Amino acid sequence: MDQIVQNNPLLEETLRIRKASLAVIDLRTMKYLRTFGDPLAVTGWSGDDFQKGGVSFFMSKLPSKDYAGVEKMSALLNQYVPGADIASFKAFFDFRMVRPEGTSRRILHESSALKRDADGNILFLLGLISDISHLKRGDTQHLRLTDGKENLIYKVDSETGEYMRLELLSERELEIAKLVGQKISSHGIAQKLFLSTHTVNTHRQNMLRKMDMSDMMELISFLSTYQII
Repeated sequence: MDQIVQNNPLLEETLRIRKASLAVIDLRTMKYLRTFGDPLAVTGWSGDDFQKGGVSFFMSKLPSKDYAGVEKMSALLNQYVPGADIASFKAFFDFRMVRPEGTSRRILHESSALKRDADGNILFLLGLISDISHLKRGDTQHLRLTDGKENLIYKVDSETGEYMRLELLSERELEIAKLVGQKISSHGIAQKLFLSTHTVNTHRQNMLRKMDMSDMMELISFLSTYQII
């Protein structure tokens, strides 16, 4: 990874512009081998803090009432990995992290497998984190698991760990969601897709029901953040 950074000097600057940080995690020792970007800006804690303290340091900075949710998402992830195509595996999940001054921020963690052993077990994980506090609020967490062939999306209660698997959106619904994200009205979408406005509005309501969300702004923010659209 050091060589990658040396050969690509824009990496650190790109991460800073995106207000994101990248880390390499050794799953055998549960240590952060290296961090890139500015984790201090994202989480309030420095790269040295994470490298010295490992994953246990990360866990210690979660609000206590979020433990159940994080543990449930970890369990769902561990159940998924053995049957997944690890080469294309990605996991997205969010959590709150307490900063040194006592405030908390909502963080999105995107993971992919960096190296595997001969049996297919993940040895090193690449993790990208970003602050999504301005996009997602409330006491629920989400987990998206994908290997390029399937998508699993879960909604998790942070305090109880209770979860529900969400119904996936259809191709037509995703198409409409992308257009909504471009701020095109239902009437405009109907004209573009040769549908009735009533049909478009029905799809919009079905999307909210499937994702268990209250309004389209929340839905589009979620779908974009989790790279579903």
